[in-house]
Amino acid sequence: MEDGAVQYQVPRGGPIYHPDLVSPLTRTSEFETSVVIELQNLFSQLQTKDEDISVNELKILSEEDLVEIASKDALLLQIDTTTVEEKRKNKGTKRGRQFDRDTRAAELENPSFVGKIEEVAKIKEKQDEDRVAVKLHSNEVSVPLVENVGKMTSSSTKIRKLSNVSEHIPIPYPQVILCVQVYKMSKIWVKTQEFLVLGSQMLSELRDQIYCLTDHLMQKAGEHDPSGYFLIEDVFCNDKRDPSAIDYSDPIFEWLRKSKDEACEKWECILSGELQQKQRALLGHATTPHLPQFKAVDMHKIRFCDLWFRVGAGYLYCHQGDCKHILVIRDMRLIHPEDVQNRAAYPVLTFQHKNRFRKCSVCKVYRASKVTVDDKWAQENPCYFCDNCYYLLHYTEDGSLLYHEFTVYDYHHE
Repeated sequence: MEDGAVQYQVPRGGPIYHPDLVSPLTRTSEFETSVVIELQNLFSQLQTKDEDISVNELKILSEEDLVEIASKDALLLQIDTTTVEEKRKNKGTKRGRQFDRDTRAAELENPSFVGKIEEVAKIKEKQDEDRVAVKLHSNEVSVPLVENVGKMTSSSTKIRKLSNVSEHIPIPYPQVILCVQVYKMSKIWVKTQEFLVLGSQMLSELRDQIYCLTDHLMQKAGEHDPSGYFLIEDVFCNDKRDPSAIDYSDPIFEWLRKSKDEACEKWECILSGELQQKQRALLGHATTPHLPQFKAVDMHKIRFCDLWFRVGAGYLYCHQGDCKHILVIRDMRLIHPEDVQNRAAYPVLTFQHKNRFRKCSVCKVYRASKVTVDDKWAQENPCYFCDNCYYLLHYTEDGSLLYHEFTVYDYHHE
């Protein structure tokens, strides 16, 4: 225990993930069923297999091992051949034999000796084929690097501290775990957080753990809005737990009712791709896509296992009016014995974007707390100040402002 935080181990590995692939529409119950079917098929195949599995056949031999085996076999064969020749030629004479090049050449050309060498060569060829087969079944994925991401631990397990976990609630089996990633919407998607979420959890539990600087800025300004929603496929999951929260999806549904033609055009533009363009070029028309049957639910009343989703697809998270993020369900798997077994600890944070803090542009020592825009006496625009430098350069000794030709904001981090 350290400052009320609990340390848990998160097992590494899991399903193979490629960032450019999106799965068909699925849900956690279908995944559980498919896993059970695969296990049953594997069990039946193992039961019906008649031939025994030899451990020696699975052993991978290096080239040095193969050369040693070949040398030993050749030496034993040479000794046997030499013994027979000596008994045949030198019977009744003194012990020992003279070196004969013709005899040695005949020994090397012996079919048994050649057969041993060919046998070892076949073992080497079989090993090379097995290596190729293994490479075909493995998927080496190169994940692109994202700038300014937090460093992860390189040990066999990832250690994460979970605060405010006092009670222990056991997790029922079987249970599906989802890996959910949160991205910041900009020109380049930047991953800010990653969570392990149970399929039986409410979506509101995930929203409470998502960190965004906008929430803190709005709270400090006294304009915090508790409203928000997840748009997953055709379902608006609205957060209306707070009595003052509003339904962000109401204006969207109103627009869909009043401007259906415009909505269809926009939807067709969104879905238009290479196939649609080829249909227009060949046939002069294309099939008109239908608008999804959007619906709205309460975020705190729906679980992840109740949703249909696509693994690898990006979904929208909107809060504080117009602050938007992208949610990606990276993969899903059954819970592992090494996973956190406390239901109250989920969602488990497995990645946190490393925040960037600027230093004061004047002293270059202390962390900036103010940022000014269009400041005529500042050397940069915008310009960052610590508290000391800001008040020394903008206020007199009696506390009056020296000039008003600038705008100042509180600075937190990036």
